[in-house]
Amino acid sequence: MQKRFLSVLLILFSFQIYAETNVYKISMMGMEIGKSTEIWEEKSTPDGGCELSLSSVSEMTISRGSFALSLKSDTSLAIDCRTFRPLKIRSKVSEMGTETLSEGANENGVFRTKITKNGSTENSSFKLNGNVTFFGTIFRKLSENDLLKGGKIPIISEESLTESEISYTASKNGDGTLSVTVDFQGIPIKYTVSNKTVVRSEMQNGLLVYELEKNQVPGGKTPANSSVDLLDASQIVNDGISIKYPRKTSKTVFAVESANFSEIPETCFQKKGANNTLTVRNSAENCQNSPTVSDTSSNIEEDSSNPAIVQTAKKIVLGSSNQAEMVKRISNFVYKHIKNKNYNHGTLSASEVLKLQSGDCTEHSSLFAALARAAGIPVKMVYGLVMNSSGQLFFHNWNEAFADGKWIPVDSTFGIVPADSSRITLIYGGHDSKSRENVSISVLKFMNNTKIAVQGFSNEK
Repeated sequence: MQKRFLSVLLILFSFQIYAETNVYKISMMGMEIGKSTEIWEEKSTPDGGCELSLSSVSEMTISRGSFALSLKSDTSLAIDCRTFRPLKIRSKVSEMGTETLSEGANENGVFRTKITKNGSTENSSFKLNGNVTFFGTIFRKLSENDLLKGGKIPIISEESLTESEISYTASKNGDGTLSVTVDFQGIPIKYTVSNKTVVRSEMQNGLLVYELEKNQVPGGKTPANSSVDLLDASQIVNDGISIKYPRKTSKTVFAVESANFSEIPETCFQKKGANNTLTVRNSAENCQNSPTVSDTSSNIEEDSSNPAIVQTAKKIVLGSSNQAEMVKRISNFVYKHIKNKNYNHGTLSASEVLKLQSGDCTEHSSLFAALARAAGIPVKMVYGLVMNSSGQLFFHNWNEAFADGKWIPVDSTFGIVPADSSRITLIYGGHDSKSRENVSISVLKFMNNTKIAVQGFSNEK
């Protein structure tokens, strides 16, 4: 699941250039992981108007254990250079062999979008707010006085192509630069701005830094032949009681120290207590939560309407006596079918996973969700943290299936039904681009600033 937040990183820092061409060094935890090159061009339009365009290419490579994940984002967008209103955008994100193409255009004040992945398409539209601009063009739109006053502004996210609102504050430094903090959906991003050019950006206490190449990152040069391991960077060490066999627990009590504790949901399996505690169980006998539209819908990642997915699901569940048996059969199929368990991919669609038989927890969960939904079983995509036997918690992806009238936790990565309780749910996935962006944001919020301690646990009898 660690990779889920990576694509949003390529977007969050895509608006830092106001010169003709600038190149940025991308660093994670002090180690250089990539470059970002951006070119602005202003030109007249046939109707006498003025269009400002941005072409941006960002590339990064991040280690995950013994694997390396490469990502590339190629974005072209245009705004009206007088009003800064969005005109159009085209963005292609490539993640280790899988691509997502996002397109949007302003049609008489209505922004129409299309997102395509592996043959599946997601369409949407919304009326543009009068003051809206792309997230990547806010510093072009806002003057120094605007920034120093502070405020809010509606933006279109280049990742999800949806509209939201950000807030900002700023102060002037002795050298004439501005220190600006932008709150993007609860994530503070710090900038140093000089004459409308961002020379440095920082997220999550230095987790990720973008630096204009002529400026040196504080702390010195990047060490030679070094790299940052995303698995190590994102892990949280249990500060409490050790659990020797976390996959066998039926009840676990966690104490969570995080500024974002209030955003952790209560679920059928997870309840909050006093002093920021969470009690997690692997059964939900009295849960009355009904499935939602997202739990039954096909989308560009869990593409349950794909013909290959539909036919495979029919074969797996043929002869099952009830839905609970279907869930176990599908989970067992996914666990065995994905023979090459690795971190080699970006976020594959379920039909791609079915074909490649390769992937990590996200691929296991996506394939399970698509097959189960194709078989008529509602399924949630769950994103959170899971503990290993060494006491480390990693970002992870699993499922909850609604079978025979009750919810069951399923972890096809480990081949477990029901899944254990040594895990914490942070957010549920959805069926559209905004929900996918929300997952990315949730992961970022809990990275680099969360402490967790096990206070007690029970094993399966």
